Amino acid sequence: MPSALDPGDRKLLLIAGAILLVLIVATVVLAPPPEDKEGQGITTTYSTASNGAQAAYTLLRELGYRSERWEKSPAELPGDAEGKILILAEPANFPDKQEREALLGFARSGGWIVYAGNFPFLFLESGAVEPPSFTRISSLNVETFPAIAPSPFTRDAPKIAMDAISRWVATDGDQVPLYGEPEAPVVVTWRLGNGRVVWWASPTPVTNSGISREGNLPFFLDCIQAARPGASPGETTVLWDEYFHGYRGSLWDYFEETAVPWAILQLALVALFVMLAFGRRSGPLYAPAAVTRLSPLEFVDTLGDLYRRAGAGSAAVRVAYQRFRALLLRRLALAPSISNAQLDAAVRERLGWKQPGFMETLQDAESAARVGGVAGPDALRIVQALEHYEVLFGLKTRPNEEKR
Repeated sequence: MPSALDPGDRKLLLIAGAILLVLIVATVVLAPPPEDKEGQGITTTYSTASNGAQAAYTLLRELGYRSERWEKSPAELPGDAEGKILILAEPANFPDKQEREALLGFARSGGWIVYAGNFPFLFLESGAVEPPSFTRISSLNVETFPAIAPSPFTRDAPKIAMDAISRWVATDGDQVPLYGEPEAPVVVTWRLGNGRVVWWASPTPVTNSGISREGNLPFFLDCIQAARPGASPGETTVLWDEYFHGYRGSLWDYFEETAVPWAILQLALVALFVMLAFGRRSGPLYAPAAVTRLSPLEFVDTLGDLYRRAGAGSAAVRVAYQRFRALLLRRLALAPSISNAQLDAAVRERLGWKQPGFMETLQDAESAARVGGVAGPDALRIVQALEHYEVLFGLKTRPNEEKR
């Protein structure tokens, strides 16, 4: 049975299939790996995996705190920062200069920032962190760190547990070490304007699997309560940053981190090829315009095309100029050997022509007829001027006058 598709449609479908196959392979290769079953991923309040922070986020809401997700730019942080805490739990993206200045402005105006993770110097003014050693990276074990000195942050948690691979390097006297070793702490704090910054080497105290470890929950609650001592939970707002986790406040911003844009592109290409294939079969039919070879302008078009291809503008001017002189000399009964100046004088004397420009047209035509390489627009202008004078001098009639 012969195929119902014509060769053109079959070619379109093969091209569409090949492009679709390439896009599918690219999606599989370039798509980010999903979270594994052990819960590896980012510390976001949307995640229930072991590295997620949904338990801590929900716990604060149940205790009466204003626990909210922050999916906007730091530039939109509230100006009245007193009693507000921003938690940056292992950010996945880095801020630009404007966003960093907004974070620092939030702290200087009275807000608190809890930064958990590496690269604090990219977000804050201070942050000298010792590069992790190979031993720490390879072990990835949760360690217990004792409190260094009594403070409101260590009041209820003499020890905490963290899987910290970095250590703080003290650069000045502003940073106060809280946990770990005095020379290499894992938790430090310092004043910044009217606010405060608390750095954790790891977000373990707020992760779903780490919040229940030794001392982590009391330590986390002490960090929250220290912002407003003696205040009720409802007077403290805890903002959980999701902006630097990739949640930028809109559904499309979330989908940008998934394979959805690839899928939309594939569907758009398939729809385009379907429309092309359907349009070729179902579009309106137009019969091509057939130009009859009996047209009276065929000879003119052919001759003009020959002149154009040969660049023979001077030849066209020569033919028109010689014809014009012959007609005018016959009309005035003059000898063919007279000059253009004598011809111009005869036209003014016998035909009463008083307008300027005729002598210039004769000189341009004579010069163009002798010299080769005349441009097409110049040749057309001269020929049209000669035909115009033919009509004015009565050497020929206009086409509309001939029909009358």
